[in-house]
Amino acid sequence: MGLEDWGYRWLKRYMDAPQWIKEPLGRVYGLLPDSIRHGKDFGRYRDEAGLTDAEALRRLRDARLRETLLWAAQTVPAYAAIAAQLLTDLPAEEWLSLFPLMTKLDYRRNPEHYLSTGCSPAERLPMQTSGSVAEPFRFYLHKGVSRAKETAYIESYGRRIGLTRKDVVLSLRGRNVRGSEADGGPLWSYEPIKRMLWISPNHLDGSYMPRHVQAAIEHKVSFIQGYSSAVYELARWLDFNPVPRFSDAIRGVQLFSECAEPDMIALIEKVFGCPVLIHYGHSERSVMAGSMPDDHRYFVWPLYGHIELIDEAGRPITEPGVQGEVVATGFDNRVMPFIRYRTGDLAAWSDGPAHPDLPGYPVLERIDGRNNDFFVGRDGRRIPVASLGGLRPPEFLQVEASQYEQFEPGRLIVRLQSPSPLPADTVAVLDNYFRVKLLGCVEPSLEVVPHIARTARGKRRLMIQHVTSEVEEGSRV
Repeated sequence: MGLEDWGYRWLKRYMDAPQWIKEPLGRVYGLLPDSIRHGKDFGRYRDEAGLTDAEALRRLRDARLRETLLWAAQTVPAYAAIAAQLLTDLPAEEWLSLFPLMTKLDYRRNPEHYLSTGCSPAERLPMQTSGSVAEPFRFYLHKGVSRAKETAYIESYGRRIGLTRKDVVLSLRGRNVRGSEADGGPLWSYEPIKRMLWISPNHLDGSYMPRHVQAAIEHKVSFIQGYSSAVYELARWLDFNPVPRFSDAIRGVQLFSECAEPDMIALIEKVFGCPVLIHYGHSERSVMAGSMPDDHRYFVWPLYGHIELIDEAGRPITEPGVQGEVVATGFDNRVMPFIRYRTGDLAAWSDGPAHPDLPGYPVLERIDGRNNDFFVGRDGRRIPVASLGGLRPPEFLQVEASQYEQFEPGRLIVRLQSPSPLPADTVAVLDNYFRVKLLGCVEPSLEVVPHIARTARGKRRLMIQHVTSEVEEGSRV
């Protein structure tokens, strides 16, 4: 196991440490070899993320899928009855069809039932989904494997636009800067291990923007990573207030955690004049996809996990252009295998040709599951729902599900589902959590409810947005 997972429990303390502590500590740590930082398998994952031989990918994918399903059937109590049905002469897809479709609620109701008996508790890395999902729950990754694999694939993704470890990245991915809520507090924090200048996307109105841009110039930022809506806010401000010294230095932009509408991508490309990539993944590390500099479709890494699309009745969708739910079967997490896991995201297969640089990659034309995941601040700007993610207080585990609804800019109804009333001190902690995360841009109003209604299609909507886009258009600074 690498140091990354061993020290994960102290990540928040490191990120919140004063800069004079973080700088030397991070620079020394960054000099360590990958095998020590990420574990012995990091190099293998990095190599497989770059494979482009279609036939080799197909063979490896089938082998990885078979290995995953056999391990689950033999060691995971929930799948014990399936083991005898996995006949060696059946194709891997037929093996997969024997397993039931799963939801977050299935795992939450009986988590021990889905943990492998072939792994010890010491191999489990406890995780919790962030604010970008409606049903947060606690699950387990495989120590020394899951996060190392993700890091290797993200590095491969960055190489598509020439991103290296020597480049400095401006990050707009929802991490609040300690002390930024105070008047005159710091608005950014530099993280030397990944060479990232972290700026909270909740501080993106016009009064802060010049200081962000100046900090990026001083740190010689050459790439941007962030939520689609956050990067869009930055690009929109620069469109009205050009700073060529900053925008001309940007060589690539990567958008994470949200769907990006075509007009948003077009503006970002116009302002920075560089390739814009769109990423798709989730906390459970069961599927990962990303676009290419010359193609905004989503190309699914075949060795990261297996992907299916299903209709409302759970039947497979194979026709291009037909919207269905993304179902993922993750590879390599032996501790808690996610098999036929319903992500809740909607997507459609592409009818276009494969990308010449990515033969053998499944291709999604679009992903539609997160289009409304934003709040509207009192000044009219959009704030990503994903900014409520990150490390949550333990009290959040008492909440079964959450939902946000907005009727007017600057005000937000936060519904928390609990079968019984939450203690007053728990509600106080959660109320403070949302107020700190929203940093005065939106006033939250918490409602504890016994049930959050689902749509006719059986989905629980995370964000119900009644504020029209005209509000945003009138807020340009």
